Amino acid sequence: MTTASPLGDTRAAWLLAGVEFFFALSWVVYVIFLPELLARGGIDKHYLPWIIAADQLIFALADWWMGVAVDRARAALRRIGPMLVLLSAISALAMLLMPWLAATPVFFLLAIGVWVATSSALRAPPYVLLSRYAGRVTLPRLAGIQLLGLALASALAPYLAILLKGVDAALPFLLSALAVAASALALVYVERRLPAAAPTLAAAEAFPTAGGAVKASWAFLLLLALLLAFGQQVHSVLNSAAQFKRLADPALLPWLMPVFWIGFSFGLLGVGRLVRARGPLQVLRVACPLGALALAGTALAVSLAALLLSQFVTGIFWAAILCASIGLAAESGNPLHTGRHTGALMATLAVAAFSRIGLAASGGAAAAGAQVLDWLPVALWCVVAVLVRRMR
Repeated sequence: MTTASPLGDTRAAWLLAGVEFFFALSWVVYVIFLPELLARGGIDKHYLPWIIAADQLIFALADWWMGVAVDRARAALRRIGPMLVLLSAISALAMLLMPWLAATPVFFLLAIGVWVATSSALRAPPYVLLSRYAGRVTLPRLAGIQLLGLALASALAPYLAILLKGVDAALPFLLSALAVAASALALVYVERRLPAAAPTLAAAEAFPTAGGAVKASWAFLLLLALLLAFGQQVHSVLNSAAQFKRLADPALLPWLMPVFWIGFSFGLLGVGRLVRARGPLQVLRVACPLGALALAGTALAVSLAALLLSQFVTGIFWAAILCASIGLAAESGNPLHTGRHTGALMATLAVAAFSRIGLAASGGAAAAGAQVLDWLPVALWCVVAVLVRRMR
C-alpha cells in the first residue's frame, strides 16, 4: 500500500487546520451568545457555567465514542466520511436552530446537547485521519499545522466578542452552521484524496528516544495530559486576564489576551521538526520545566513588557507540550487503535476544561485567591516535569 507524499500530508494538515478553525470558531460564537439565549428562555444566568461544564463532559464522552467508532470502521475497511458528514449535518442543524429554540428551555437544552455530541465529529477524527496518512514520526508536525486553526480561533475570540456585540444571534449561528457543514466535506475530501499508510509501516516507524521505547501505561500518560491541560486552562482562562489587569488598562484586554495564543502559533510552526529530531519524550522533558519557568514569569512580572514576553514564551512551550503529547500517544499506542487513543486524548482535554469551569463556578477559584491560582499551573507543570523525567 502506498503512503502519501510529504506534500500531500502537508496539504491535508492545512485543510484540517481549516476544519479545526471553523469548529473552534463555532464554539466561540456559542459561548458569546449563550447568556443572551438563556435569558430569552428565562434560565437564570447562575446556570451558565454549569451548562458549559456539562458541554465539556458530553465532549469527553463523545470524543471517546467517536475514536472507537473510527477504529471499528477502519477494521471493517469502511470509509468514515459518510458518518462524519451525517454527524456534522446534524450538528449544523442543531446550531442553526438554537436561536429559534431559545424561548423554549427544554428544546433549547436538547439542541445544545445534540450539537455538542455530534460536533465531536470535527474534533478527534481529523487527528485520526492524519495518523492514518502519515507515519508516527511526521504526525506531531502535521498535528502542529492542524492545531494552528485552534490557535487562530482562540486568538480571535476577544475581538469577536466586541465585533458581535449587539448583533442578533441568528446570523452568526447560521454562518457557523454553514462553516461546520463545509468542514465535514473537507474531511471527506482528505479521506478520499490520500491513500492510507500501511499499519505495519506505521508501527515500524519510531521516534528517536533516549533509552529506547517509552514504557508507561496509557492511563498514566492520560493523567499527565490532564495535569498539563488543567494547568494551561487555569493559566489562560482564569489567570491571564487578572495578570494583565494588574499591569494594564482593562480596556486593552482584547488586544493583550491573544498574546499567549500567538506564542502558541509560533511554537506550532517549529515544534514538529524538534519532535522528529529529538523524540516526543525528550521534548516533553525539556518543555515542561521551561514552560513552568515561563508560567512563573507571568506570576512574577512587574511590568507589562515582562508579562507579554512571559505569556508569549508560555504559549510556545504549551505548543511543544501538546505536540509532544500527541507524538507520545502515537508512539505508545497500538497503530490499529489510533482512533480510541486520539479520542481519549481529546476527552482528557475536555475533562481539564470541565475541571477549570467547575473550579470557577463552585467558588473554589475565588476562595483560593490570586496568589494560589497564579502558582497552581506552575506547580502542576513542575510535577509533570518530575514524573516525565523518571519515565523510561
